[in-house]
Amino acid sequence: MAKDVDPQILYSAVRVTPCFVDHHAATREPTGTGFFVDDTAMGGRKYLVTNRHVLDSNFKMYRGWTLETVRIDGHYQSDRCGGVLNATPQGVRVERPTPVFSHDPSIDLALLPVDSDSEITVLEGMGGFNSSPSSLIATSGHFSSGRVTVGRQVLMPGYPGIGGEAAARPILVAGVIASDPRYAAAIGSRTFPNEVLCHAFSWEGMSGSPVLCQIPKESLTWEDVETLGGQEVVLAGVNAGHITTSGGTAGVLSRIVRADALTSLIEENRESRNSERAANTEPAA
Repeated sequence: MAKDVDPQILYSAVRVTPCFVDHHAATREPTGTGFFVDDTAMGGRKYLVTNRHVLDSNFKMYRGWTLETVRIDGHYQSDRCGGVLNATPQGVRVERPTPVFSHDPSIDLALLPVDSDSEITVLEGMGGFNSSPSSLIATSGHFSSGRVTVGRQVLMPGYPGIGGEAAARPILVAGVIASDPRYAAAIGSRTFPNEVLCHAFSWEGMSGSPVLCQIPKESLTWEDVETLGGQEVVLAGVNAGHITTSGGTAGVLSRIVRADALTSLIEENRESRNSERAANTEPAA
């Protein structure tokens, strides 16, 4: 996968800039990374996926701040044509006012709807981003069967902040799965439920990066055998940041929220939305 990375993988990552306001009208605008997933079971409803701590200032250390807007910056990269990359990535910037996101209280994940049903302001470009279908998300079976396992290569595109400056375009970080993904990651007395450790640098600003993993195909065709194309790529999880060390701004061990936790959150959001639709279509008594 690292030998020939499709630019669409690189440009699947977007920079996420939430604007927080406190009761004194002071503002904070930290940056993180995110990516888009289309819920194919809901007709392709599009979600921004990132860490909860990127969008919820109360999740970690900051208290009393309100999320006012979320700005999303990225690029749209068209597909290859005849194996040739024939188009330059187009800059896109949108803003989501008064954002309401879904999350699980115990997991560092957040879903923010950004589709035709959402209030989106396009600030630059055509407003479209590269996105992945929900079918790309690794299932619990991928982990329990060993298809996603220790030593598998992972790629994380994101927007790191280095030396106080944010990357203008996404930067790709490679690594391998370092802990047994069948079990919760643990270091000493610290346990990280629903998380896996990867040996991959994670700079500040890369929280929320998609973690893509190359795995063997479950069933091979003759074409796969002839072309040695017996590999496929799945979304293994979401980067939640590095294991902190004294005096460093980046860590070699990164915490990855398992992808099946993302699937559960999408399904919960789907059920909630279906319930709302059913309530709105019920005839008045």
